[in-house]
Amino acid sequence: MLPEWISEQTHPRPAPIRRRSGHLSRSLRDMARVMEDAIFCEQSARRPGFLQRLDARVKLLSVLALAVGATFLHHLPSLLMLGAFAIAALLVSRVSLRTVFSPSWWVMPALFALVAVPSVLSVFVPGEALIRLPWGLSVTRQGAASAAVLVTRIAVGMTLALMLALTTRWQEVLRAAYTSVTAPFVLVATMMYRYVFVLLRVAENMHLARRARTIVPLDAAQERRWVGGRVGALFLRSRRLSEQVYSAMLARGYRGEPKVLVRHELGVKEAAWVLLCAAALAGALVLDRAVLGGMRW
Repeated sequence: MLPEWISEQTHPRPAPIRRRSGHLSRSLRDMARVMEDAIFCEQSARRPGFLQRLDARVKLLSVLALAVGATFLHHLPSLLMLGAFAIAALLVSRVSLRTVFSPSWWVMPALFALVAVPSVLSVFVPGEALIRLPWGLSVTRQGAASAAVLVTRIAVGMTLALMLALTTRWQEVLRAAYTSVTAPFVLVATMMYRYVFVLLRVAENMHLARRARTIVPLDAAQERRWVGGRVGALFLRSRRLSEQVYSAMLARGYRGEPKVLVRHELGVKEAAWVLLCAAALAGALVLDRAVLGGMRW
């Protein structure tokens, strides 16, 4: 005879429904994407291109001058001329168009384009109607022109920023921005950039270790408690790491003034680049004021 507990009918519990990836998984993917973008920028800045060989100080000042000059342009052709100059400089520096127009770089201009959409309506910018819409609304010529100029100016500024980011290592940019006034901010930014990736990797390893040891998915309350605990642990670890790094810097002779191992000197390439930027900016300003200033847009 079999025992009663063997002959009893059992009612198996249904398998738990797998939930879709939550905020932690999405945050993990975002961390990985940030590190990939930073590593890709470093690889692009190490290529033997024209802009990569220039002094970082010259590139930083030239990009700032071109960005400020773009704010004084009020017509699309002149803005497109300045943007074409930046794209041509990137192509000469062996940066492909696919890299320049990658969707990950153009999130901010897309957001500004959405913000500028209401300005094309006659409610906000009255003027000559181009497209008639229901409820007495219309798309005005003046509103469309102003929105197009705004979005194009932002796109040109983004292209100039990419020209600096994709051809210059972050350490060289900070070294170029280092002065007696900006020294505290540059030193903080240098340490932050260097160790933020270390902390991102630590957070990623914590999350992967938890997922590897989890059999039954946790509920929302347990996940929040786990996230809170990991935030505290990461804070303590970052503080301990900063103290260790500072002690190591003092042990190696740091006295408040960073030492530059490689010094760049200005040469013919830098002078040629400054002349090219000045010619492009002057041409765009002449086209904007003298040629297009009296035209009706």
